[in-house]
Amino acid sequence: MCWPMGETHDPTDQFTRCFAYFLEIALGLGFVTEAGRAKGAAVWIPPGRLEDWGTHPWSQRRIHLLTDDGGARYDVFWRWVTDHCPSEHLWQLDSIAVDPSAQRRGIGGALIRAGLARARFDGVGAFLSTGTERNVTIYETCGFRVVERANAPEDGPRIWFMRWDP
Repeated sequence: MCWPMGETHDPTDQFTRCFAYFLEIALGLGFVTEAGRAKGAAVWIPPGRLEDWGTHPWSQRRIHLLTDDGGARYDVFWRWVTDHCPSEHLWQLDSIAVDPSAQRRGIGGALIRAGLARARFDGVGAFLSTGTERNVTIYETCGFRVVERANAPEDGPRIWFMRWDP
């Protein structure tokens, strides 16, 4: 998120507001799973739901206003990510976070397994993208496999595209 958002004087405020704007929509859609008394949360998007939105929750104008270039690099980056995502109907692990004080206790794994159980019930796979190399191993432990590694345009970050199949 640092690269598409750009450099600001207060990245903590920038990201807190960005995720708050996103979650205002995602919570209302029922996509957020919470674990451990708010120690962790995951956003799982069901198959076919991305096509239902006129504007994706990450593409809000007020998020663009948080960037250092009015959202230009942000839009290029997310269009590029979308172009690398599978076109078939799969569950998407959009976001996951665990409070640092609660990490390494299995909360993240439980959130991932909960989403994968929904995908398994539907008889479909799941996918995600991550720009954090150390997270690749965590996702692999849960059964995801890397299907592509690529560098984002304009000297952007390396992204791992991962998939899980039932």
